[in-house]
Amino acid sequence: MCARPEAAIAILSSRESLPTLVATANAGLRALDASSVLDVVINGNPALAEDFAAYCSREVAMYSAASPIRVWSVACGDKAHAWNRYLADIWPDSEIAYFVDGYARLNPDACRLLGSAMREQPGALGGSGVPSVGRTAGRLRRQMLAEGGFHGNFCAIRGDVMASLRAASYRLPLGLYRTDSTLAACLRFGLDPARHEWDPTRILVHPDASWVVDEKPWWRWGEVRAQFRRVLRQGQGALENRAVRHHLAVQRRLPQDLPATAAGLVSTWLDEAPEEARALLRRDRIAAHALGKLQRPRDWSSADLPVRKLLDTSAT
Repeated sequence: MCARPEAAIAILSSRESLPTLVATANAGLRALDASSVLDVVINGNPALAEDFAAYCSREVAMYSAASPIRVWSVACGDKAHAWNRYLADIWPDSEIAYFVDGYARLNPDACRLLGSAMREQPGALGGSGVPSVGRTAGRLRRQMLAEGGFHGNFCAIRGDVMASLRAASYRLPLGLYRTDSTLAACLRFGLDPARHEWDPTRILVHPDASWVVDEKPWWRWGEVRAQFRRVLRQGQGALENRAVRHHLAVQRRLPQDLPATAAGLVSTWLDEAPEEARALLRRDRIAAHALGKLQRPRDWSSADLPVRKLLDTSAT
C-alpha cells in the first residue's frame, strides 16, 4: 500500500448476505484506481466477517490485481461505532474518503465523478452522490440537487477534514440512527459552529455519481416488517435531529463534544430545551414511543473491544 492513498472506500456492513457484500466490494474495486484502498468494515456480525475474508482469500488472484482490500471485524453491532472505529483506527490517511453502505453497488465512474468535482470546489468539505434506482429515487435526487444532501449509500469526506476529525477525537454518539445527517450538519458548520455559519455548499452533490441497489418487493412480509421497523427508528431520528440542532446551531458547541451515546444526546436536549421537547412529544406519538425505547439501559461494553483485521491483500 502506498504511504498516502489517493482515495479510500469504506464499506460499512452488518446484516448483508455474503453474495450481496461480495457484489458491493467488487463494484467498489471497479470504481477505484490502483493507488487506492478498499476497506470492508463489518460490525456486529463476526460470522459474515470471517466468511467474507475467507472468500477474498480464495479469490486472491483476482483481488491481488486490484486496489488493496482490507477486511475488518468490529464486535459492537452499531453503525455509528463502526464509523468511529474507521476514523480512529482504519482510515489510511487518503486524500479523500468515500463511504458506501454494504448493499449499494457503485457505478464504475462514481468515485471519479465525485472526487473530481470535489477537487475543483475547495470549499466542499464533503460530497454526495444521488440515487438513481428505486421508487423514490427521482424525487430524492431532485430534492438533493435543489436543497443539498448527504446520502449514506454513497458520500465522501476530504482527507484533511478526516484528519481534523481524527485529531479532535470526534465520535458519533453510539446508537445514533441519523449518522449521515449528523455528519452532514458538522460539515455544514465547517466543524466549528462557534466560528462558522451553516452553509449547505460545504457538501457538494453530484448529479451523475450514483449506485445501484436491489429493489425489494414491498408486498413481501419481510419487507413490510422492515419498513415498520424503519418507521419506528425514524421516531428516534426526529429526536436526534432536534438534539443535534440544539447542540450545534443553538448552543454552538463543537461536534467533538457530542455526548457519547444517542440516549445521552437526546437526554441533554430534553433537559436544556424542555418546552421544545414536550411540544414534539405531544404531537409525535412515534417519537414518544422511540424515547421510551431509547431510555432503556444498553450495554455498550463491546465498543471497548479492539478492531480485528482479518485480511489485507496488500500484505500478500
